[in-house]
Amino acid sequence: MSKGSTRKAIRRFCMACQGGSSRQVTACPDTGCALHPFRSGEEEAGEPCPPVRAVRRFCLACCGSVRHEVRGCAARADCALWSFRFGCSPDTWRRVKNRRSTPQPLLLPGFSKHR
Repeated sequence: MSKGSTRKAIRRFCMACQGGSSRQVTACPDTGCALHPFRSGEEEAGEPCPPVRAVRRFCLACCGSVRHEVRGCAARADCALWSFRFGCSPDTWRRVKNRRSTPQPLLLPGFSKHR
């Protein structure tokens, strides 16, 4: 997944939020929303942070600033941002998760790696 797909997901979310009207998305008055600078779906000057961080902030605000609620979010089918809720792309999350969950060899002092 690339930055473009994060921006597209934000755009899809904003379109759903505003009833599918691109005019409403453009005229969105909610400047306090973490997604507001990214609502056009294109890169603009003056963006405060990367789009995946904005999604993370939005998801935290949606879940009442409770991190484990973001992890257990049940809006998978309904939310265009669900895949980006951890603040990184889904591919990055999958790689980190696999690296952390694979068993590591046990190395004891005094024993060599190769036996």
